[in-house]
Amino acid sequence: MARVRHSSGMTQAKVAGRLGYTKGFISQLECGWKRLDASKVRVLDDFLGAESRLVRLYEELYAPEQLDWQERLHLFQASAELIRQYSCVLVPGNFQTKGYAEAAFAAGAPWLKRKQIEGRATNRIERAARVMGDDGPQYHVVLDDMVVLRPIAENAVMREQVEALIGLATSGRVQLQLYDWGTLPHSGPDGAFSLITSPSAPEVLHAESVYLGQMTDEPQMVRGFVSLFSRLQANARSAKESVAYLRQVIRKYEDDESALAQVDLQRWGT
Repeated sequence: MARVRHSSGMTQAKVAGRLGYTKGFISQLECGWKRLDASKVRVLDDFLGAESRLVRLYEELYAPEQLDWQERLHLFQASAELIRQYSCVLVPGNFQTKGYAEAAFAAGAPWLKRKQIEGRATNRIERAARVMGDDGPQYHVVLDDMVVLRPIAENAVMREQVEALIGLATSGRVQLQLYDWGTLPHSGPDGAFSLITSPSAPEVLHAESVYLGQMTDEPQMVRGFVSLFSRLQANARSAKESVAYLRQVIRKYEDDESALAQVDLQRWGT
């Protein structure tokens, strides 16, 4: 709130007069000692020309029960024109196959029962279908080699997932690049993130941890991650080289599967 007020050239006294508060109350708001009444948030946002930034931040801070973070992310993605995304551990949710999604939930939350895992995976696939429709956003994606090299499920599931990535990469809808294992310096070891560009809102940064996703449209932070993504793109394999590499990875899972089948045959003496 204070940053937006300063950038708009407004004083605390002017904001207080517009909202019907004292200057001291506005100071306490900006220090985090008081909470702004929900009915005043939109008025403040419009008065400071924040383009809904303060509204979204207020909802994220004080009304998380209204919408879980994954649903908020989905809504931003569905209305986007362009999504730039980096992942260093898992295939992004919108690109996951059903089998891969189930394996990811089972591995990350082993306390879930089978029906819960299936339900979450189904929900993820349905959300992804809405984002990945014909009128959905363009995608520029950089995946660390670890994403496809480290299996989270049996070979058949991994092979199907890699094949799905190739299909997306060759469809013209997704610009997919793989970041070579040995490339130094590595610009993306701190975790997955995405930059979401929409026609009616400022660009949003979404940084994801294991259990939580956080969003911000603070300009300096967004610019920093735009620069980071550009560096990741520049150092990654080209889109064409990435597809060729993914085809090599498929052969790896096929060869491993054949080797395992041979072991089973020898074990049973046939």
